[in-house]
Amino acid sequence: MRYNQTMHLQKSILQTIAFFDIFEFPLTAEEIQEYLFDYKKPIHIKEIKGTLEGMGQIEKIHDYYVMKGRGKLVDIRKARKFIAEKFWGRVRQYGQYIVKVPFVEMVAVCNNLAYDNPTELSDIDLFIVIKEDRMWIARLIITLILQFHGVRRHGDKIAGRFCLSFFVTPKKLNMEHLLLKPSDPYMAYWTKLLMPIYGEDTYKKFREENAGWLYANYGLKFSDRPNYRFAFREKNFSKRFLELIFKGWFGDFIEFLLKKSFKKHTYRKAKKLGPEASVVVTDDMLKFHNRDRRKEYLEKWEQLTNI
Repeated sequence: MRYNQTMHLQKSILQTIAFFDIFEFPLTAEEIQEYLFDYKKPIHIKEIKGTLEGMGQIEKIHDYYVMKGRGKLVDIRKARKFIAEKFWGRVRQYGQYIVKVPFVEMVAVCNNLAYDNPTELSDIDLFIVIKEDRMWIARLIITLILQFHGVRRHGDKIAGRFCLSFFVTPKKLNMEHLLLKPSDPYMAYWTKLLMPIYGEDTYKKFREENAGWLYANYGLKFSDRPNYRFAFREKNFSKRFLELIFKGWFGDFIEFLLKKSFKKHTYRKAKKLGPEASVVVTDDMLKFHNRDRRKEYLEKWEQLTNI
């Protein structure tokens, strides 16, 4: 029994390190414990470190653990930490405008910047929750604001710009329906690592909606540590005022016109994309990804771990 538990723990550790290796991100022992894949038994950090010492596929460089022969990732991680701080500065600078947009209930950073791992060429991916029946109004205002400041991603203008590719209403906080079968570790870690900057109450609902499948299918849990990225909290007067203006029949009319116009444009654009695209256009979700690389990541992960 003890042998089987050790083998299971070794496999989980290897899977965890290998997944982040795909994104050139070495992990500390504490991070391995936090991100440990598909391991549901309570585990002490000393057991993690002891198990790591006996794994020939893994080597330790300073305080980081990497796949054998991948020691260069330690310097890459340190360099990207400085890039991340610069990008987080942009999030704070322009996030103050996004959170003031009427009907925006949560704003979160996702993908590489969520765990401080962007490159100089990365964009800043946002996940935004918008009140039901006001998706198109809020999205248009956010787009115009970022376009005005020259920080919206479009065309070949990517580095350090904001990517507005994922919007949902509170009805679609559960990400389970987006999982690829039979396994989707990328979406699992995406969900766990989401880093909100606004909307604490909505983020609590997000955690509640996703905690069950995240643990049952992947053995992952949301962190119990405080989230220090909440930079914006209360609604200000201008936001309340605009929500009041667009609340009734006038808002319904504007929403109808925008939806009718932009939905047609979005469908035309989606038809031009290849099979690797992932586009969802509904009343409660707008998801635009020209290239969904999750299958590619899964194949790389399986090759590294010989699963």
